Amino acid sequence: AADLAQGKADAQVLEAEAQQKATVLAAEAEQKAIVLKAQADRQSQVLKAQATAEAVHIVTQALKQDPQAMDAGQILLALGYLDMGGAIGSSDSSKVMFMDPKSIPAAIQGMMSMVDEKNPSA
Repeated sequence: AADLAQGKADAQVLEAEAQQKATVLAAEAEQKAIVLKAQADRQSQVLKAQATAEAVHIVTQALKQDPQAMDAGQILLALGYLDMGGAIGSSDSSKVMFMDPKSIPAAIQGMMSMVDEKNPSA
């Protein structure tokens, strides 16, 4: 009877140790996953920043070579502004945007006048 009780006690100790090891391994795996995700997010942000810097450099070079490229830059800026508003508006979260209500029509008016200047027959 004493041997049976000792065997049960040993089995319980082994089971508790196994559960403890499993808990530690799960926590370590979760920690590694968090670190890997953070590293991937960081790398993604660095690549996006590098792409933005390269795009700015290309635009700067184009503006230096052709001063009329500024018109195209203004159109791209206005389109980017409109895209940003659409992206913000389509998200599920609540939002409040403070903007000059004249800015969007003015941007569109500016784009239309630039197109009209380029195409006098229109």
